[in-house]
Amino acid sequence: MSTDWNEYRRRLEESVEPVLWQEPQELSRLSLETLFGEFSPIRRDRSSGFIRFTGGGINGTAARVDHVADAMKNFQRLVLATGASLEGFKTLRGKVPAQYVSRTNLHLQGSALPGSLILELAPEFLPSQEIVPDGQAPLFGDTETTQLVDRAIVASLELLQLSKSVGADADESAFLGELAERGPRVATTLRDLASSLVDAQFDTEIAWEQPRAASVRTKMTVPQLQQLGLLVASRELEKEPIVLRGLLRTVSDIGPWKVEVNPGEVETVDASGIAAAVTKTMSVGTYVEVKATVTEDASPGGASVTHYAATEITVIAGPRE
Repeated sequence: MSTDWNEYRRRLEESVEPVLWQEPQELSRLSLETLFGEFSPIRRDRSSGFIRFTGGGINGTAARVDHVADAMKNFQRLVLATGASLEGFKTLRGKVPAQYVSRTNLHLQGSALPGSLILELAPEFLPSQEIVPDGQAPLFGDTETTQLVDRAIVASLELLQLSKSVGADADESAFLGELAERGPRVATTLRDLASSLVDAQFDTEIAWEQPRAASVRTKMTVPQLQQLGLLVASRELEKEPIVLRGLLRTVSDIGPWKVEVNPGEVETVDASGIAAAVTKTMSVGTYVEVKATVTEDASPGGASVTHYAATEITVIAGPRE
């Protein structure tokens, strides 16, 4: 029998995924990681990355603590929001499930070069803990090698990179379409990250390397970050419409209202947008439907705080006897 070597080479090329790389050292890294991966069906090596700050906010190799803290807090919030969104949790209402928080937490280590501050990143969660939590690799089929934090950071960097291509017709841009798909929590954290980097005057480079995968990176200047923040705020993508139904527990023309949506569960609602004529007709104990927008802010301690702003209130039933 004779062998058709041309056909053999064609089939071989079709069966092998192309290796994406940009620099020779990256190809070398990918080759070594692939070699080491052949000896274990379970991925054990961590991903890693860095954030490099340069620009007017850097003095030699130093920067203000509050500026760096705000930037890193908001980057961690963006990674968490993106990871939760990829898993289907996009709403602003309610806390992000703890399983997503633990799987997207990052550890930090600092280093410096003249004119810049470099912060090295690594996942808190070990790959083996997430990929094979019981320690047993499947006998058949491929083992998943990507952690949620990998997916979240890559998606975040792709979104930042996409923002740089927004032209004059912003509403038709791929960036706004993708951001709307990710949900208001991602929009909020992206806006806050851009704002903190602009306030600090940090030109920013972020890179991420997952073992046996091409590295991903993006660079954002202060003007680009400023445009990004203004674009998100102007389209109000950080707002989420919601309907609350419950009993009015407080009514005021100078302060927020309290609405008991479930027994023992009371939400604070900003009713300043409701006409005074409507407010006068409301009384404690009335069962109402409140159309509102939800936004999220970060407290000084880093916790997420949800705000409700009423746009319309309808009485469903009068005060109970």
